[in-house]
Amino acid sequence: CEQRGACALVRSRGLRQKTEERAIKERRDVSLPTRALRTCLLAVPCTAPRRFGFLWRGVITRGEDFGEESTDPLFCVWNCRASVWPGLSVGMPELPTSSGGMRERKAGGARENGGEAATTASSDDAGAAPSTKGHEREEVDKSLKYRKLFRKVGQASLFTVRAASVDWKSINGVPLKRRVETFCVLLWLLGLAVMPLLTLALTLVTIFATPLSPFMIAYVTWALFVDKSAQKGTRRRPLSRLSVWNHIRDYFPIRLVKTEELSPTRSYVFGYHPHGVISMGALINFATFATGFDKLFRGINVHVLTLAGNFRVPFQREWILGMGLCDASRETCHNILSKGGGESILLAVGGAEESLDAFPGKYRLTLKNRKGFVRVALKAGASLVPVMSFGENELWQAIPNPVGSKLRTFQEGMKKVLKFTFPVIHGRGIFNYDFGLMPYRRPIHTVVGEPILIDAAFDIGTDEGRKKVDEVHALYIERLCEIFDKYKAEYAPGLELEIK
Repeated sequence: CEQRGACALVRSRGLRQKTEERAIKERRDVSLPTRALRTCLLAVPCTAPRRFGFLWRGVITRGEDFGEESTDPLFCVWNCRASVWPGLSVGMPELPTSSGGMRERKAGGARENGGEAATTASSDDAGAAPSTKGHEREEVDKSLKYRKLFRKVGQASLFTVRAASVDWKSINGVPLKRRVETFCVLLWLLGLAVMPLLTLALTLVTIFATPLSPFMIAYVTWALFVDKSAQKGTRRRPLSRLSVWNHIRDYFPIRLVKTEELSPTRSYVFGYHPHGVISMGALINFATFATGFDKLFRGINVHVLTLAGNFRVPFQREWILGMGLCDASRETCHNILSKGGGESILLAVGGAEESLDAFPGKYRLTLKNRKGFVRVALKAGASLVPVMSFGENELWQAIPNPVGSKLRTFQEGMKKVLKFTFPVIHGRGIFNYDFGLMPYRRPIHTVVGEPILIDAAFDIGTDEGRKKVDEVHALYIERLCEIFDKYKAEYAPGLELEIK
């Protein structure tokens, strides 16, 4: 009996050693990108098993690894964790399977072999305990190494699946009008994101690969070095009257609220708050006539000011110039305001810095040290008009970026280098209400406040001029707070205004 037990122990140890060597070799043969790909595929059925049920078998790992239990989703996911990253399931409880459990059947087969097999197994376990502990420790170290990567890949997979998912219940019964509104907003956002790349590619192809290159070179030269419409605001605005803006207005919807009359004989500097992600309320209310600005404020021609880089992209510049947009520079402000007779400008005073604080349920304005727009108004003798847009920050969900975080540091560095930045956002999908990059259907109410009248131009370079800048700036903040306090019960109940 002793000789028989010793032989069985030796054979068992040799078999276990060969099995471990073969398993290690198989794991080394599978590269890290392959493991990451398996994990991406693993997250698909985890998030949407009804829609992607065909991926259960034969995609994530080999079907023979699991036997009959490969059709059980929970069992498949559990075993793939250990298969993709060895040691990830160390210390985790055993998971029962749908057919009674493969492990239970193995245990039952071991009991049928009798006491001798049990004695041999216990002797073998006792002899191999040190090596097993060392092996488990090594596997745990590897699992800690890959756990962070596993989490990131899983989050990326969740993002992809949720963004591409289709909620058929939300599609059935949706009125055609709402579908048209969604389509128009999608075209508008694609135009903002894709048009610069398309127009630049079209320009390069036309110059280097077509016989129309002389005409394209002439156009680019004229647009970049000759035409000064972006600095003088001399273009007409035919694109502001397109009916597509009515569909975009009704998508949210967006409304313009008038509180005071504005004289068409004066020039005005409109200060728009908050900036939001892309200042959707400013574009629809002031760059188009969809909300009736031309009828509410007759004789007032407002030019929304944006980054100068937008006017260096061929063809795109013609689009935004046709909506009355102009370059956000001091020269442009002076050129437009000096015309008088209702010629006005609109500035999102908080700028890119304020866009980083565009979180739903918060009104955090970057305004305490922003006095440049006041100097522009006093120098030109233009009146100041505070504008509060309720709901501008509600259109997207933004990832938290507290001051000092890596994300905030990256965004601020991007702003210094490129002169613009943007928050990391997500919203609803095209065919679902859960996840995507489309803005939520949430109303925007833009309130145009009482103007601060400036009757004459001031020399802001003198002590008296600087004192006047501080006085008007303080009065402007006071008027803006009055607008918020007056209308917050109707448009932003329970929220407070924070000015930094």
